[in-house]
Amino acid sequence: MAYVLLQKELLPPSVEQLKRAFSVWPALTEIDAQSAARDAFGILLKGLEPEQASLLQEALFKESVETKVVKESDLPAVPAAKVIKQIEFMPTHLSMYDPMKRHIELPWNDLVLLAAGKVRMPEARRIKTSHGLPQVPEVTPTPDSLSAAKAKDEAHYHLMLEMMLVDGITRYSIMADEFDFDCLGAEVTANREDNFVLVVRELEQYAPYASLNQGAYLICKELQPPFKYPSKAAVWEELTWMLWRIAEARKAEAGRSLDASGL
Repeated sequence: MAYVLLQKELLPPSVEQLKRAFSVWPALTEIDAQSAARDAFGILLKGLEPEQASLLQEALFKESVETKVVKESDLPAVPAAKVIKQIEFMPTHLSMYDPMKRHIELPWNDLVLLAAGKVRMPEARRIKTSHGLPQVPEVTPTPDSLSAAKAKDEAHYHLMLEMMLVDGITRYSIMADEFDFDCLGAEVTANREDNFVLVVRELEQYAPYASLNQGAYLICKELQPPFKYPSKAAVWEELTWMLWRIAEARKAEAGRSLDASGL
């Protein structure tokens, strides 16, 4: 059975802290420490044996990095997304429309997690020849072949907004590139990022008890421009960690309720 090491708080440990802690297990290298420090969005390491997890947890604690060991199978799954293209802010609910213009009503009390950020995604860009047509690839590269059509991976940042519901199985997703910001009315601007920030802050006002990820928190507190995530995987990792935290909080609350009732 595989285990994971979860951070107790979303404070990224330093590379040096992780190097020293990881040294207790020979299979982990300095590269592993660098990778874990860069991608510390709630989950430090996966696929650990019980002995590994316990040893690493103790070593990390000595470096002032608090963690929790959890069975990998106990981590919540991030639900598949339902894409939203347009919204309207209503007093009792969020009125939403999907790409097919179908109407969905989301009661504000059902919104349990609001996640936002600027996410780095790989994209394929097509480079055309001077004639606008792709050339046939040549076996031996030549100077002329440099102008031929190529598929080139490039990384671009996209503004993403995720809304998780209290049922734990419903997620609504907004991509700013394809979203209609008319919901902002007179406040709408010509700048997509400014509009995105306004929508996130408006959502937080209507659903003040929803948990916020790092990106949404920083936007709502007006501390900096949209937080950058190095990949979609980093976002999913943080969502997984937050859903786990929410589930743990519910269990604790249920336990306190039972104690209070004397059962």
